[in-house]
Amino acid sequence: MRLVPVFTPAFASALALITSGCSTPPPQQAVSAVTPIRVVGAENLMAKLLPALADAYHKIHPEVEFALDSTGTQAGFRTLLDGQADLVATGRAASPSEEEQAKVLGFSFATPQARHIVAVDVVGVEANGSNPIEHLDYDQVIGVFCTRSIQSWAGLGGADRPIHAIAPNLQSPSRALFEDFFCGPRGIDPKIPVQPPDQLAGSMASDPDVLTISSLADATGKLLALSPDQGMPPVGPSQDNITRGSYPLYGDLYLMTRGTPTGPLAAFLKWVQEPGGQEVVDDQKFVPLFLRPSRLDESRPLRETVHFDPGKSDPDDRSLARLDRLVQEIQERHVKHVVLEGYTDGQEPNAYVLADQRAQAVRKLLTAKVPDLYFEIIPRGPKSPIAPNDTPMGRLINRRVQVYLGEDERDTDDSAAVNSEQTSGGANAGGAH
Repeated sequence: MRLVPVFTPAFASALALITSGCSTPPPQQAVSAVTPIRVVGAENLMAKLLPALADAYHKIHPEVEFALDSTGTQAGFRTLLDGQADLVATGRAASPSEEEQAKVLGFSFATPQARHIVAVDVVGVEANGSNPIEHLDYDQVIGVFCTRSIQSWAGLGGADRPIHAIAPNLQSPSRALFEDFFCGPRGIDPKIPVQPPDQLAGSMASDPDVLTISSLADATGKLLALSPDQGMPPVGPSQDNITRGSYPLYGDLYLMTRGTPTGPLAAFLKWVQEPGGQEVVDDQKFVPLFLRPSRLDESRPLRETVHFDPGKSDPDDRSLARLDRLVQEIQERHVKHVVLEGYTDGQEPNAYVLADQRAQAVRKLLTAKVPDLYFEIIPRGPKSPIAPNDTPMGRLINRRVQVYLGEDERDTDDSAAVNSEQTSGGANAGGAH
């Protein structure tokens, strides 16, 4: 496969000749058989995931070639909007200015025609493999990276030596996800040095005191387990824990287009989202979009987490899609017993009533598709947050219903357990408490 630079002078001149006669470019130009699909974007995604996808696709479609350029997310959006790229690989949504430019061209990055979800990234705190520290709580992570109130390993239960905290570059999807979750608008402390991926990997290999932020796909050291506080068990960043809903630090990865793709470009995107492409995603240590039964670990617990907007009891759009996959599992495995635990963030009023309403909303959605289910509804309110409540993303993750199916149900001997009724033929089970 030929991987050529995207923006050579000759390429730019040829593009100018091609587009000079067009007053307004269409939402998405078809890619001819002799023109490479031009992909730009975040450096860490362009380093492994996109080359792996391009190589695998080229092997089955040798007539399709790719031009890859790790120009960065911001520059990637700019070149896509200018018509000099076909895809942007990114872990973030378009900025308001990028979306405004897209609308001038007649499309929106917020639509599924332009925003193609291709994988899920798992992000964690990475330490050198020789470091004895195995897990951190949220306050410790915030103290190291956000407030810089912890600068010695002694503050993390280790030796009295300086922590060499390093941050990924500013356009890293992993950094953006971490900042939204732990630091909020203040971001990572500006005094923490920034290194590009290659240099950061070298620092991780040579320095036992390094602590950084990394994707599961990029980690060369060890990713530490995390817990909301010292009284809760730590959970490690893994594909299984993301699927179960027990590890909260993850986000979608996208390939963005200028509106609706056509031709070879559309065919490539379709393949990426189907089993062949998702096998590559899985091999690169990202979470694939769909976990097919042939790839399921038989011991995998059946469990989902449903999220909500502030003060609302209707699941958000992403969670509705997750519920559709959950229904399929319930039907395939003939599950009859479902436990629903409702939670709120730390700022929502009438927490236990709202938590119950959320659990009842999930019960109603499941009952509509699988009538004969036995439900236990447990409104836990603001108890047991799994993310910091002082950041918008943290509150989003805490507004949830956790679903336990049959063999994976948790110990429900709790004073908040308030409802255990049989539903049949779509009948309601219980009400607000």
